[in-house]
Amino acid sequence: MKKIFFLSLLISFPLAFSAQGILNNGAHIVMNGAASNIYIDSAAGNYKSQAGGLIDPLVFGPTVTLLGNWINNSANVGFSFDGSNVNFSGAAQTIGGTNFTHFYNVNLLGSNTKTLLVQTRVGGFGGVPNGVLSLGTRPLDLNSFDLWVFNPAAGAITNTTGYIQSETNVSLNPSQVRWFIGTNTGARIIPFGTAGGIQIPLTVNTTAALPLSTSYFVAATRPTAVNLNTPWAATVTQMYDPTLLADGSAQAVIDRWWEFTYSAASTATITFSYRGAENTLFVPYNTGNIGAQYWLGAWVPNNACIGSAPAVLAGVGAVTAAGIPFLAATYQPMILSSLGAPLPIELTSFTSECNKGQELLSWTTASESNNDYFTIERSDDGLTFRDIGTVQGNGTTSQQHNYTFADPQAVTGNAYYRLRQTDFNGQHSTSQIIVGEQCGSNTDFINAFSSGQGIDISINNAQSSSYQISIFDARGRLISKNEIATNEGLNHFNLNDVRFAEGIYLINIVGSHGEFFSRKLVLGLN
Repeated sequence: MKKIFFLSLLISFPLAFSAQGILNNGAHIVMNGAASNIYIDSAAGNYKSQAGGLIDPLVFGPTVTLLGNWINNSANVGFSFDGSNVNFSGAAQTIGGTNFTHFYNVNLLGSNTKTLLVQTRVGGFGGVPNGVLSLGTRPLDLNSFDLWVFNPAAGAITNTTGYIQSETNVSLNPSQVRWFIGTNTGARIIPFGTAGGIQIPLTVNTTAALPLSTSYFVAATRPTAVNLNTPWAATVTQMYDPTLLADGSAQAVIDRWWEFTYSAASTATITFSYRGAENTLFVPYNTGNIGAQYWLGAWVPNNACIGSAPAVLAGVGAVTAAGIPFLAATYQPMILSSLGAPLPIELTSFTSECNKGQELLSWTTASESNNDYFTIERSDDGLTFRDIGTVQGNGTTSQQHNYTFADPQAVTGNAYYRLRQTDFNGQHSTSQIIVGEQCGSNTDFINAFSSGQGIDISINNAQSSSYQISIFDARGRLISKNEIATNEGLNHFNLNDVRFAEGIYLINIVGSHGEFFSRKLVLGLN
């Protein structure tokens, strides 16, 4: 191999090459001195290595500055020794080639975004790697490639307004940061950000030491294209929310995924950041407290949230979740959810119907864990509940089970029901509240349905009354509010003050005598 020496004695100023850059066709470029710098001018001034070309900094400190792209087509890591500085000082620059480059110090300067076209490693590969990736004010787009950080120190990545973009929205995000922290504990901050320049840093505070000097964790994050958190992360099979008794991915989950893998078993406290614009949770979940959940064949532990912080609608929000356990070499996707105290059952339906003058409650579970029994609770005002009966559960099962319970008291007014599920260990949680279907004939009757020309309301009064009708869309936004007066007997109204688009609506009707009616209505969806 031909060796080309750059001596600090001979070079007291940066050596500028032509606009064609450097083509290292198998040469061994030795930078023998801290001032033996290389400067490659112009946007077309690339550094391209092939046929085994190498750069060898014999001492710490020499700098390669380029305005073009870095291309490593040699079957090596680009350098034969640690200690160099590489400054990317141009505009939009790329790091690519047929083989990865292992840099020591990297400084992102100039303007525009720097983009990976191949796996890239920073921090050095000697006995004690301590090189630094300095983002400065520049974005680094991982672009479906992974960045390996070999310096275990907390300061191995620095930035001011610069950020790392890990925004590849596929089920297994390849735009990852792999940080070799060795046996060190403590916080490491990955300054993630979005293409719009918003910083959403991720802090991973490892609290249980890993066993080897080569141990690492992997982290990635991505937003979702729509407010259903799709595509779901790899291995995730359901986003069921027991609080809503439905798929909760739209209603109760921030529109962003985080993905982690630890090389060995550990625990960590993690601070997640997200954009307020990614909070498309339904009212009232969008301003309530949210916390972290992780997936290991199910949302565990039992779907409960770890950590808690109020959800934000603007700017950047953050949630800190302490004591998250990681299994060895196990992929763990995470979300932020409003779900706080779920049932240890997968409740797929909970309904009521009037059957021969009795209120018949029916519910179905897709799976149960340690489920002893259900207690059925009833309320006349939706606030104060009382026990009206129990139904035995099925312990732990992954099979579907159907349950029914007949309310012994006829529903002659408003009635509200919920389930309280109790474990064998005595712990219990409650389901959402449903409104009982009217069964009695001696009281007011209220119904709402779609007529194809708006929404129809029918009210059968025992006495004259007035009602306030509020209609909310699926996002919880109030789209219509009306005051109506009714006479004794049957009253019929058509609400056509707004043009209702296809979708799901919630209708609340409150009467002047305390009557209350609530119903979900689906318009135009088949």
